[in-house]
Amino acid sequence: MNDKPEFVDNRGENTLASALQAHLDWLAKTYAKPVELSIASGYFNPQGFLLLADRLEGLAGVRLMIGAEPIPPPAIPKRKPGDPRGERFDEVLVNDALRKLEQGLLDDRDLLGLSVETDQAIERLLAFLESGLIEVRRYERAFLHGKAFIFNDNEGVIAGSSNFTRAGLTSNLELNLGRYDPHPVEQVKDWFDDLWEEAAPYDLAAVYEARLVEHTPYTIFLRVLWELYGEELQEMAGIDSPITLTTFQNDGIDRALRILDRYNGVIVADGVGLGKSFIAGEIIRRTVQEQRQRALLIAPAALRDGAWARFQARQNLYFEMLSYEQLVADRQLGGDQINLDTDIQDYQLVVIDESQAFRNPLTSRAHALRLLLQGKPPKKLLQLSATPVNNSLWDLYNLLAYFIGHDARFADRGIPSLKERFQTAVNEDPYDLEPDLLFDILDAVTVRRTRSFVKRWYANERIPGPDGEPIVISFPTPRVDRVSYELDDVLPGFFDEFEQALMPEEGEPLLSMARYTPLLYLREGVELEDPEEYGRQLGLIGLLRSGLLKRFESSSRAFSLTANKMADSHDAFLASLDRGYIPSPAVLDEWGEVDNDEAFDELLAESGSTSTDEYDLERLRDAVTVDRDLLRHFAQRAESVRPTDDPKLAALVDELAEIALQAEEEGLDAEDARNKRKVLVFSYFADTVDWIEDYLREQVESDPRLEAFRGRIASVSSQQNRHGVRRDQAVFGFAPVSTDAPVGSDDDRFEILVTTDVLAEGQNLQQARHTVNYDLPWNPMRLVQRNGRIDRIASRHNDIYIRCFFPDARLDALLDLEERVRRKLAQAAASIGLESEVIPEGATSEQVFADTRAEIAALQREETAIFERAGEELGAHSGEEYRQILRRGLEQHRDWIESLPWAAGSGFAAGLAKGHFFCATIGNTVALRFVHFEEDELIDDTLGCLRMIDCEQDTERAMPGDLREGVYAAWQRAREDIFNKWQVATDPSNLQPRIPKTFRRAAAHLRAHPPQDMPAPEFDDLLDTVEAPWGTRYSKVLREVLNEEEATPEEITQQLVEKIAELGMQPFRAPEPLPVIEQEEVQLICWMAVDAVAVQEEEQHHADLQD
Repeated sequence: MNDKPEFVDNRGENTLASALQAHLDWLAKTYAKPVELSIASGYFNPQGFLLLADRLEGLAGVRLMIGAEPIPPPAIPKRKPGDPRGERFDEVLVNDALRKLEQGLLDDRDLLGLSVETDQAIERLLAFLESGLIEVRRYERAFLHGKAFIFNDNEGVIAGSSNFTRAGLTSNLELNLGRYDPHPVEQVKDWFDDLWEEAAPYDLAAVYEARLVEHTPYTIFLRVLWELYGEELQEMAGIDSPITLTTFQNDGIDRALRILDRYNGVIVADGVGLGKSFIAGEIIRRTVQEQRQRALLIAPAALRDGAWARFQARQNLYFEMLSYEQLVADRQLGGDQINLDTDIQDYQLVVIDESQAFRNPLTSRAHALRLLLQGKPPKKLLQLSATPVNNSLWDLYNLLAYFIGHDARFADRGIPSLKERFQTAVNEDPYDLEPDLLFDILDAVTVRRTRSFVKRWYANERIPGPDGEPIVISFPTPRVDRVSYELDDVLPGFFDEFEQALMPEEGEPLLSMARYTPLLYLREGVELEDPEEYGRQLGLIGLLRSGLLKRFESSSRAFSLTANKMADSHDAFLASLDRGYIPSPAVLDEWGEVDNDEAFDELLAESGSTSTDEYDLERLRDAVTVDRDLLRHFAQRAESVRPTDDPKLAALVDELAEIALQAEEEGLDAEDARNKRKVLVFSYFADTVDWIEDYLREQVESDPRLEAFRGRIASVSSQQNRHGVRRDQAVFGFAPVSTDAPVGSDDDRFEILVTTDVLAEGQNLQQARHTVNYDLPWNPMRLVQRNGRIDRIASRHNDIYIRCFFPDARLDALLDLEERVRRKLAQAAASIGLESEVIPEGATSEQVFADTRAEIAALQREETAIFERAGEELGAHSGEEYRQILRRGLEQHRDWIESLPWAAGSGFAAGLAKGHFFCATIGNTVALRFVHFEEDELIDDTLGCLRMIDCEQDTERAMPGDLREGVYAAWQRAREDIFNKWQVATDPSNLQPRIPKTFRRAAAHLRAHPPQDMPAPEFDDLLDTVEAPWGTRYSKVLREVLNEEEATPEEITQQLVEKIAELGMQPFRAPEPLPVIEQEEVQLICWMAVDAVAVQEEEQHHADLQD
């Protein structure tokens, strides 16, 4: 390169960087003293500085003047009337350009990334800026278009188009000329000196010093939340409504409306008693009054005629209301009645109260709802449910399916298949009903605030009470009472015999359950085609064993009736063998609890049949016969128990007598005493409800202690009518005040209400003070749901009582037996190499069941913690919690949060695990990662990552040396993982779902036998609908059609078309592939080093104790 370059255009090796380096090197050799350099540039970046740093650091001094580049003529804003004129208008344009220059410097700083080289470069730049060798000014009086590098003593100048940036010095197509004759050089120097005098000092160091500031962990935590939720919170608007609403209800309405607009559906899952109906009411009001559209409410009859009728009257608001039964019976939806006022296409908003009642997609009410929701434009669906997940995570999946159009709806959140994400969550732990894996889905489509959330963030808030007047949010104090009874006194010696049959400690159980595992009895030489089908059969018998055990503990009647029912099924099975076919057991992928009649009946259902050709019939028949005889034997022994011999029933009577006495002593008047006597008696099973009710009706007539209860007993189960009393009549008669019973049904008729868990949800029964849990609390969360009926804001009682029955002497034996059932099923699955779970908790059963046992033991000790938390996990956070943390943080630290430079980091010591957290962005997409220290494990789900950095405002910063040094390698690993997962989603072939066999069969049949007269576009949609990852319940329906032996192919086609329509199945649309990117486009926003000192110390403490 010429020592005095005259022409530089950045083409080839003719770069300005090389030219400046060569000339500065020549000056250093030529002049005895270091020279000075003056630079005029419209822009600057550290990468440009690094190209010349070695030379600049050896100069006598540097003057750097930056300024705003002129606006190209086509982009110059046109002056509008009222804008300043002349020079003042030019001044406005310059100031705007200077603001953009400032922001550009900040933006470029943010894109520097995180690496050892970058941090060293920034430190070197700052050291130079603070050395006294350089002075920086910004020209602010006009646009600065000239660029020049001027050497002192009129030695020379290189001027042209290049800015002092890496691109300007190396890669941009530029034009720069060098002059070394004194006169023009002097003129340029004078030009620079004049502008320099007019320019203002500029703190360039401040732009980059922000990268090195030691931020607090809480600042980084808030910035992460800002990336996730900041835009949403900024767009929130206040709500002006004639309905009295609390602040947290207003916040919930705003979120719900946003979700409705995006997904055409939302689940409002606020905790019990927090006013979900007021959120729905305001959304209904807006729809009806402001948008002049039709709204339809679907609710249980008791809520329709009670709380909702009162709300409608109080607000003077018209909207249609139907009960579940009226929905099913409407003529437009397959019934024979006229219940809807207008055509179903005229409704724009559908609200479902207690929407968990629609979780089974194969029920008549689900079918009716799907028909109602059909049509274009799509209706908006608002679901209200405190417990959208009841028995299984699939409950939530099925509720989402009503408004989530297709399986790939959440692809923009990194979830290409909704069904596969749910399946993964179920496989990891079927009993974890709020798994981290589903956090992003739940956060996208639900509004869920818990009781502790409201207490923490909205203290002293007032909520509308039963009469519409505001009351301060408060809850009654729960009291737990243990009720003990002796299980062996019911049938001495029975439990030991039953244990040997069900699952002994050693050896194989006498009750083989062969009728439900026919694949175990294939003839020798016949290969098992589908190991997963065998795994499902193993899971089925595990659940059946568990269900039998729970019925045994519940009551002798529940057990005997169930055992006889199963024995009858065995007789039918044996008869089928004689006719040459084997009834197939229920096909269940959607595992869940079996502590209710509906779930157990589903287990006993059949799913088609198969030929006996490949089975060892003699061995199968013998095993089924032995099982049948055992079941008959156990049923006969249980049938011998009389109610008067049942110590559990006797204990219940004693508890009711105590309740009556306490109410009489504490009641302020007759009405108050009556309310203090009211008690809900819960059992998992309808047969036990009958057992209890029959006995109590006799006892209240003969036992003087129960005199107050005479004629005041009712019961509720899955049946709509019991003893001439409908379910709604029983509910209204038990709690007419708290249920807002309608006129004509508002007499106070009952004080004992014996019920299954059909009343564990969606009922306002806080007029009562007591719940009795007659069965062992196998699932403590179910007790929380039951207690929620009376543990409500509007309760008149300061204290509420929860009685729990325990077979004290046999408690551990019962729980051990349940644990063995689970453990041996998991072992059996492992022995055949199954990858997925065959029974809930398979791989995690030891820990999960240990947690359940701990909760049961706490209840036995009469501890109330689980009720005080309302079942919430300690330390659990929802998206609502994180939004509220951000809201509060913005009130105090908005400027810090918004201006935090990218790649800023911090650290703290009391983390859950040692490692590095990173928050990155690709365009507008945020990606989180937690990289464990010195381990291969990496966390990529939102909630899992947020838990790792959850901290408080007073959390102290801590940055151990190994974590500080390791952050660069950890970031590279996180960046590669984010990039690789993004790239996978750019290939359409990677986004295609796995289609179950039944749906592939259906598609093949339709192609071979297409429907007559169906237009080609409709047929294409039909195939797209079938070839999709639908669930097992849908598969079961279509498989039955495909297996219809007597139907012609054309008839099967017609039935398939009809069933697909009935099920509301929609065409599958694969997610759009993501655009291809380079790894450099994965940019780091912030990071956190997390040490786990407290965890490590605790682990070491435990190790020392063991030693």
